[in-house]
Amino acid sequence: MLLKNLQNKNILLWGLGTEGTSVLEYLQKHKLARQIFVYGDKAFDLPEKYKNMKVFVGDELKDILPQTDIIIKSPGVSMYRDELVRAKSDGIEVTSSSDIFLDEVRTNQPQCKIIGVSGSKGKSTSVSAMYHMMKAQGLNVGLGGNIGKPMIELIDGKYDYAVCEFSSYQAADLHNSPHLAMFTNLYYVHSDWHHGHENYCRDKIHLIANQREEDSFFVNDRNEQLKQYCAPYTGKNKKFYNQPQNFHAEGRELYWQDKLLLNINELKISGNHNLDNLAGVFSILNELGLDIYAAVEALKSFEPLEHRLQKVARYNGVLFINDSISTAPEAAIGGMKSFDEDLVLISGGQYLEQNYDDYARYVQENPKVKMVCALYQSGPYLADAIRKFVTRKDFILLQPKTLEEAVLEAYKTLTAGKGGIVLFSPTAPSFGVYKNFVERGRHFIDTVNGLINIAR
Repeated sequence: MLLKNLQNKNILLWGLGTEGTSVLEYLQKHKLARQIFVYGDKAFDLPEKYKNMKVFVGDELKDILPQTDIIIKSPGVSMYRDELVRAKSDGIEVTSSSDIFLDEVRTNQPQCKIIGVSGSKGKSTSVSAMYHMMKAQGLNVGLGGNIGKPMIELIDGKYDYAVCEFSSYQAADLHNSPHLAMFTNLYYVHSDWHHGHENYCRDKIHLIANQREEDSFFVNDRNEQLKQYCAPYTGKNKKFYNQPQNFHAEGRELYWQDKLLLNINELKISGNHNLDNLAGVFSILNELGLDIYAAVEALKSFEPLEHRLQKVARYNGVLFINDSISTAPEAAIGGMKSFDEDLVLISGGQYLEQNYDDYARYVQENPKVKMVCALYQSGPYLADAIRKFVTRKDFILLQPKTLEEAVLEAYKTLTAGKGGIVLFSPTAPSFGVYKNFVERGRHFIDTVNGLINIAR
């Protein structure tokens, strides 16, 4: 939706988190709405500067919908909600910050090339590394989307390039697509919002549904589910990475065809899976005609993001790794593959019918994994899979009641041997216990620091 279409309209903002607040500020700054209604399913506090605005809650939706021309929804509001479906059938237009950004920039800022990155895992590190390398080459580039800065805030930047992370929530109902797109992978997550795994996969790939003939997108050739859902999109605009003739990762090394570009030991980031994703990032940079070797040098100064295989502390030979962003079993498997030391895993979170069989099989096949602590709602299901597949006599399965207990037991197990790594990889969303993965990761960091302080 174009900004001009918001003028003199009654607009309902559904949700006022980070993105909703940015939309509200943008609408008021540019005087785009006749009237603004703020709505939430449950009561919430407005930022101080908006204390005088009325917040409509719950059943009050029915009172404001008849006065509404346009709904701008936050990402957390599922497009499958009955209320939204009925609103559309009644002629109310539904859009989002991401949708407005794409329509406005593609229509009225032809100098700006939009690069969209999506996938189940690895999006944030991919867009951040891409942005870092593009900035190092002196480009006028903006960074936004699911990484933290709502896309509507990029409109006034007049960038030449915009690197944007798209969650499945943001991609599901877009009316436009980025000029260039990249998918890291596709795993089983977020089925509640999307009303099923099939919808989740289709909604994720919808990012490219409106690409034009001159646009293109890149697919990770090593992810079978991703390739399956991208299969209907044919033609010259579909390209692959992690193939020998293109950019591809092999173990701890990244190649451009047969040319070695880097070893992960040269970087500050951890995790071999990051090299898989970087093969896609370099594919985008090459498509843009940038200097690949200069980008490699710039990447060496890129700092890892918090809560993504983040090194928290090393004490008494034990390294604590915070991978709170992990919301799928595949993420934990990728984490386990990234380290050669003895491992203890702490996993568990909200149960969304995740399948832990492959996780358990990998634990059985990897003698470096000495123990798994299965926590929270999904803990019993994870433990069942481990009992089913893991038969090693040197392996320990625990089901602690708290994260503090898990960290302590993991530390004691590794210090009894030669040391090793405590990998906090939840494999599930945080909801039900924490507000988000950031709060969860900070709890892990605080727990580790508290343990170290006591041990000293």
